[in-house]
Amino acid sequence: MQRYAPELEKRVRRCQGYRSGSWRVDETYVRVGDMWKYLSRAVDGHGRLIDFMLSDRRTTSAAYRFQRKAVKTMSKYPPSSIATDKLAFYPKAIRRLQRDGHLRDAIEHQASKYLNNIIEADHERSSASSGPRAAEDENSLCHPQGF
Repeated sequence: MQRYAPELEKRVRRCQGYRSGSWRVDETYVRVGDMWKYLSRAVDGHGRLIDFMLSDRRTTSAAYRFQRKAVKTMSKYPPSSIATDKLAFYPKAIRRLQRDGHLRDAIEHQASKYLNNIIEADHERSSASSGPRAAEDENSLCHPQGF
């Protein structure tokens, strides 16, 4: 995790530009080396990658750290709505981000598995391409379907 994440981050940042205000946030379980990690990802309404983070646990604090990182990364294009699945820790993390001043209070949180179809459909591909060879294809990092 520590070895590949900085390189992936560097390559993805070059592809960043405008993102729509409608974010989809989700996580999946991927194998990194010989360990299993949670891959949290945020994409916009068109399926373009906003940010990602690998973590050991799937908790409120991990969701908070990831969403704070995504908001900071896309500070020029803050979200107007965030769609997540119905896990209980997402609303807590979003409220904490609002309380800490990282998100506006007017953010709409939508908890629905159907709104996340863009990111849910991508889990099969991300699980298949989570090894060290995945970082070699720079073009695939600019498009969620290759990541």
